[in-house]
Amino acid sequence: MNLLQMNLLQMNLLQMSFSGAAFITAVVLIRAVAINKLPKKTFLVLWGLVILRLLIPFSIPSMFSIYTLVTHNISSAALPEVGTDYNIPTMQGLFVTTQGAEQPPADISSSVSMWFIVWCAGIIIIALFFVISYLRCLIEFRTALPVHNHYIEKWLAERPLKRPILVRQSDRILAPLTYGIFRPVILMPKKTDWNNEKQLQYVLSHEYVHIYRYDTATKLIATLALCIHWFNPFVWVMYLLFNRDIELACDESVIRQFGEESKSAYSLMLINMEATKSGLLPFCNNFSKNAIEERITAVMKIKKTSLLAICIAAILIVGVTTTFATSAAGSSREKDTIHDTDFSDEEIDKLLALQFDGYKDMSVSEFQNKVWELTDTKEYHNLLEKFSQNTTLYEQKDSNEIASFLFYTLEPLTAEKWQTRDFGGGIATDYLGASDNAMLEFVFSLTIQDADTLTVGEYNAARLGVTNGLQNILQGKTKEQLQNDSFMQEAIHAEIEKLNEQWNTDKLQISVEYTFMPLSELDAGKGEQENIQQGQERREYPNGTEEDYRSLLNLKTADYQNRSVADFNMDLLEWANENYERMERVNGDIGYQDFSVNLNSDELSFVALTTWLSGAENGKYVQSINTGRKEEDPIYNQYLPSKTTEENGYGAWCDLFYQFSYHIADKKTLTVGKRDYCISNMMSEIQDFWNRTDIEEMLSMTKDDIISKLKEIAAEYSNDNITIIIREDSVSFEKMDERNRGFD
Repeated sequence: MNLLQMNLLQMNLLQMSFSGAAFITAVVLIRAVAINKLPKKTFLVLWGLVILRLLIPFSIPSMFSIYTLVTHNISSAALPEVGTDYNIPTMQGLFVTTQGAEQPPADISSSVSMWFIVWCAGIIIIALFFVISYLRCLIEFRTALPVHNHYIEKWLAERPLKRPILVRQSDRILAPLTYGIFRPVILMPKKTDWNNEKQLQYVLSHEYVHIYRYDTATKLIATLALCIHWFNPFVWVMYLLFNRDIELACDESVIRQFGEESKSAYSLMLINMEATKSGLLPFCNNFSKNAIEERITAVMKIKKTSLLAICIAAILIVGVTTTFATSAAGSSREKDTIHDTDFSDEEIDKLLALQFDGYKDMSVSEFQNKVWELTDTKEYHNLLEKFSQNTTLYEQKDSNEIASFLFYTLEPLTAEKWQTRDFGGGIATDYLGASDNAMLEFVFSLTIQDADTLTVGEYNAARLGVTNGLQNILQGKTKEQLQNDSFMQEAIHAEIEKLNEQWNTDKLQISVEYTFMPLSELDAGKGEQENIQQGQERREYPNGTEEDYRSLLNLKTADYQNRSVADFNMDLLEWANENYERMERVNGDIGYQDFSVNLNSDELSFVALTTWLSGAENGKYVQSINTGRKEEDPIYNQYLPSKTTEENGYGAWCDLFYQFSYHIADKKTLTVGKRDYCISNMMSEIQDFWNRTDIEEMLSMTKDDIISKLKEIAAEYSNDNITIIIREDSVSFEKMDERNRGFD
C-alpha cells in the first residue's frame, strides 16, 4: 500500500470512527433512559447499525443527517483551497526555478506512514489477544464430555435446526455458555443439577436463543469493529454494552416464551448461577456474564410489549439511524450558493449532474468516460464553454463547493490535456514594519501516471495535501528565520521532499516550483518605504558587477552556438556552482531587465536568451538528480501587453497570457544556436501576431482561435530535435467590449 492510499485510509477511517462515536453516544443516551421501557431487540438493532457504520467505508447521504446541519453552519470560506492561476512572477518570460537543492535529513518521514504503522500494530495486538484467548478456550473445551440425559435428548429433538446442536459438560467452567457457529455447542458446568428440569429449560432456552440468532457470529463482527477502531474509546463502550444487551435480549426472549409468571424463578436462577468468572471468553455466549444486577432488574421489569412501545422503538431506530448513520446530503449545496452568475437553474442542474454519486471512488478514467459520454452534445459543449469562461464563477472556486468541484475536479480531469495539470498559490507574512514581507509563491504539477487505478478522491487528496503542505511552510517561523534566506531555502526543500515522499506514487507524480522572498529588515528606512509606496519592488540581490559579467561572457566563445546543449549547460552549471550569489545577481538583472553593465546587443542576447534557457534546463536537471525522477521539460510564462481602444467614453480591451514548454530529444545532438533560434523566433512571431492583429479582429476571436494560432506558430519552429508545446490549459485570453455595454 502506497502513502497516498495510506493517507486516504486514514481520512476515511477517522471519518468512520468519528461518525460512529456520535452514533454510539446517541444509543448510550437512549439506552440509559429506555433500557427497561422498550423491547430489548431495539438496542440490538441499533448496535448492529453502529457496527455497520464502523465497518462500511461509505454512508447514504440524507438531508436529515446531523452532518448536513453541521455543514450548513460551517462557513464556505473555510474550505482549504487555493487558486490554480497564481503564477510565479516572471519578467519578460523568465520562469524562476530552484537550483542546487540540498537533500533533507534522512530521518524525515511521513506522519501518515507512522500513523499507519501504529494503527496496524494496535490491530495486530488486539486481534492476537482475542484469537489466543479463544484458542485457549477451545483447547480447554475439547476435554468436555457429551451429556447423556433423557431430558436433554428430548429437548434437542423438539428444537431441530439445520445446524446440529451438541450439549456437553466440562469441569473447566462455572456457568453455561455457547460457542461455535456452524456446529454450535452448549457447554454446561459438570456440577449442573441434571434433575432440576425447570432450571435446565431456562438455561437451554437461553442458549438456544443465542444459537438461533447467530450471536456468536455477531460478536465476531463486533470484535472486528473493535480491532479496527481500537483507538476510539467509544467503540470499547459499544462493545461492552452490546455484549450486555445480547444477554438482556435473550433473557427477554425466554420470559416471553415461559410467561411473566416465570420472572421470579428465572431471576432466582440467575442469582444461583452467578459465580466467579474464569476470565474472558471471546466469541462465546456466557449465560452468567457481568452486570447480573442489571439483568435481574431488567427481567423483573419485563412487561407485555404494547403497540405503542413497538412504534416508539421503530421511530427511534429510523430517527437515530437517519440522523447519525447517514452523511451530509449532497443537496445541501444549494443552487443559490452560486452567487451572482447568469446561470439558470437548469444549467446549474446540468453541471451538477456531472457530480455523480460516489464519483470520488471512481477511477479517473471511469469518471472521464462517464463525463465525456454525458456531455457529448452541442448543448453540453456550449454550457461547459460558458462555465469555463465565467469569471464570476471562477472567482468563487475557493469559497464555493460547487465551483470548487467544477474548477478543481471536473475541468482538470476532463480537459483535452488532462494528464498534467498545474495548481498554484502563495502565502505571505503581514509585518507592518517590513518593506518586503516574506512571501512564498508556488506552482505544482500533478501528472497522472495510471488513470485506470487512480481514483478521483486520491487525486483531490493529493492536490489538497500538497497545497496545505506548501501553505503551511511559513507558519511557526521566527522573524530571524524568515529573514534568513539560506535557512528558509533548506526548510522549503525539506518540506517539498516530504510532500514528494507522501504523495508521489506509481499512479500520480507531483512536481513543485517555487520562489521565496525573505522578510526584510523591520522599520525600513524612509527612502525605501517611499519606493515601496510608489510600487517599486526591492530587489533581493544587487545588480551584477563587471566581474560577474566578464566571467559569464567567458562562456560566449566564438563557436558557442555550434556547441551541443548538453556541453554548454554543463559549463554554465559549473559557473553557477562556483558562486551562487553571482548567478542570482545576473538572474535578477535578466528578470528586472535592469543591467548596470553596458552590454552590446550580441552580449545581451547571450545573457537574456542563451543563459536564460540553459539556466532553466539546468534547474530541471538538478531537480531530477535530487528527486530521482525523470528530467522534466522547462515551463515558461509569457504575458503580452494589453490591446485597448476607446469610443464615446467606453473602452474595449483584450489580454493574452500563455505558457509553453519544449522537449529536447537529445541534448548531445541539438546545438545551442538551433535551440535559441527556434525558441526566440517562436516567441517573436507570437509577439508579432499579437501586435499586428487589429483589436477588432482580436475581440471577434475565441480562446480556441488563439490556441490554434499559438500551436500553429509553435509547430512551425519545432523539429525532430526540439518540440515546442503550447500548454493549452494554461492559456488565458480575456477580453471585454464595453462600447456596446456587453461582456464577452
